[in-house]
Amino acid sequence: MTKKGPGRPWSLAGSARSARDARIAAVRCLRHGAAEQRWYAAMLAHGHQAWTAAGGDPAAVRAVEFAVMGYPPPYLQDWEQAAAVVLADEERGLAQADLYVLTPQMLDVVIAAAQTLDFTDLGLLTEDDLPSPAGVVVLLRPLVTRLPTGTLQHNLAFTWRSPWQIPLPERMGFQGAELPAVRMSSYLTPTSAHRDRVQAARAEGQSLPPLLLDTVWSLPLHPSGPVQAHDRERFETEIRRLNTGYWEKEARRATARGEDQVTGEYASGQILDEGDDGTFGSRFLYAFWRLCEQKIATQQASEPGHSARVAADRAGVSPEVRVIALRRAASPGQSTAESGPHQWHHHWVVRMHKVRQWYPSLQQHKVIYRGPLIKGDRNKPLLGGEVVRGLIR
Repeated sequence: MTKKGPGRPWSLAGSARSARDARIAAVRCLRHGAAEQRWYAAMLAHGHQAWTAAGGDPAAVRAVEFAVMGYPPPYLQDWEQAAAVVLADEERGLAQADLYVLTPQMLDVVIAAAQTLDFTDLGLLTEDDLPSPAGVVVLLRPLVTRLPTGTLQHNLAFTWRSPWQIPLPERMGFQGAELPAVRMSSYLTPTSAHRDRVQAARAEGQSLPPLLLDTVWSLPLHPSGPVQAHDRERFETEIRRLNTGYWEKEARRATARGEDQVTGEYASGQILDEGDDGTFGSRFLYAFWRLCEQKIATQQASEPGHSARVAADRAGVSPEVRVIALRRAASPGQSTAESGPHQWHHHWVVRMHKVRQWYPSLQQHKVIYRGPLIKGDRNKPLLGGEVVRGLIR
């Protein structure tokens, strides 16, 4: 979130202040933004139509759509009312969440760690992995991910909340009533793609915050028995089926409209592929949690000033910000760029090993990271992920 110009390096205080202000603005928009509610209602309706085209029965699709967000029946039939419920719930969660920001080095390491994960790794998630019951990570720069259609989106924050449940729809082959889960959401930074959204807000005398709510979903926890294992596999299979149809429909729609699907630039590093399963947000947060649990990251508080406390109090949020840094970002006395005759144009993460380690006391595997080290000039962009080496057992 910190704006960097020439000669203006990242600062702890500046990043904390930007993240705090962004959270306050987002909470106010979720709380009072009528135009935002209408926009989100339209997004829910569009997703429902696309999933229905892929899945058939509208009632069954609606049940899955609400279950993904963690809402039990009876399901609202009016999308405006549904959007009001989702935004109100998200506003409360965002206001109460612990606020985290990452140093530039830590952000690069989390990105690299997330790229070593696959869908099966997410199945190892337990509630003990979370650094706090609820949190929001506000990034210092947008992470640009490429959707299956080719469109780029600019992710600027991710949230989580636990405990949470996925209420399983009836008459769909599930053996239980619900799955324990973590609720997550992603926020985007406004770009030229949000022109209509900006104009709608301005028409009502409002302005969009730097964080725009995008997707809300629930990630099931590691199953505790055969019933949960069966239901999790059944639920994820259904979601993948609907998502495959959704992205195929979106790609055809974009082609028919002649849209320029790939837009935007990403000066800070590579563009990250979201993937057909749409799990980048889950993989990013899971990598962050595991790195924190392993003590690879250190945590310190950014002391808010008087004005920050007053603004946060008025918005009903905590002014506290937790800054997460890489424990081994550099040796004492080491300069930002490595010494020697080389003129580095990038920096990169090396010796980043992912291991699925067995814990006999828990009778399950957990993801363990070994490393990492950062090489090159940390003032230059992060080099692509092919340098990151993953070891999977």
